[in-house]
Amino acid sequence: MQANKQLKLILAITLIVISVFFVFLLFRSSQIMNDMNASEKKPTKILILTTDNVTDQSWGSQAYKGKMQIENLYNVEATLESEVIINMELEDLIMQSIHDGTELVIGHGREFSEFFYKLTNQYKETQFVTVHGEYTNSNLAVYTFDHQEIEYVAGIAAALKTKTNKVGVIDAVNNEHKDWGFSEGIKSTKPNIELVYDVVYSREDHEKALQIANKMIEQDVDIIYTKGNSYNKSVINLAKSEGIYVIGYLEDQAYMAKQNVLTSVVNNIPQVYSAIAKDFLSKGGVKPEKKFLDTTDGVYGLAPFGSMFSNEEILFIENKKEEILSET
Repeated sequence: MQANKQLKLILAITLIVISVFFVFLLFRSSQIMNDMNASEKKPTKILILTTDNVTDQSWGSQAYKGKMQIENLYNVEATLESEVIINMELEDLIMQSIHDGTELVIGHGREFSEFFYKLTNQYKETQFVTVHGEYTNSNLAVYTFDHQEIEYVAGIAAALKTKTNKVGVIDAVNNEHKDWGFSEGIKSTKPNIELVYDVVYSREDHEKALQIANKMIEQDVDIIYTKGNSYNKSVINLAKSEGIYVIGYLEDQAYMAKQNVLTSVVNNIPQVYSAIAKDFLSKGGVKPEKKFLDTTDGVYGLAPFGSMFSNEEILFIENKKEEILSET
């Protein structure tokens, strides 16, 4: 009788163990199937447009880097069209891309903002986004950033190194009355510095940029903040031959002239693309607004300071940087 009870107990325990194991197998099988289904899900199709080329140091190269980054991070298939002309033919290209399954169209620059706005009502099921720009709609958003705080710090760096008390800015877009950071950084350090501002109105016009740079040098400007992406190379080479300092833009440009580049205002545009893709693929999607990214998104910063700065000067600049970023 006792042996009978023991046998029943052993059988019961065995059945419980088998049942638990069976349930576990079912659970794991379900997980594996879900993972397989997820991995087999078709990638989201994205179209990226830029009017620029994609050569090194160009604005368009940032679109290419953005494409590569989001394809590495997310289940997306991105097509990049460079050197596009904003006209009816571009609309046909976008329409064909949407017909082929594109769900998100990204315009690499403010120049696409108004053009996209006119398209959004025709393609209501497609999400449009521009990097910089002003126009928004129910399916059109702007992702941008305001790096005035970092330019303020760059201004401090320039003020510490000018001997003639004349600093120049060569811009690709006329932002003289919008950008306060660089000029305020200069004035906060040396109020008597004269800021000389001029605009090329193109990121590619090397000849015009050199004309402006030469004119500034004739006016005793000894530091130029050059903000033209492509034409920066020509300006930096001129600065090297003339023995003046420059501040680079978009990427760390010290490799062009280590003894002449004070620092560079770095814009990490691929991080903007990551923010766009992350929001688009999220449950909430892209909101119809102008979204400002900041330092927490890793979209801008300053390149390392050159060897022309003393340790005391670098410490002073870094302290000022911490102060202004903590205020924003």
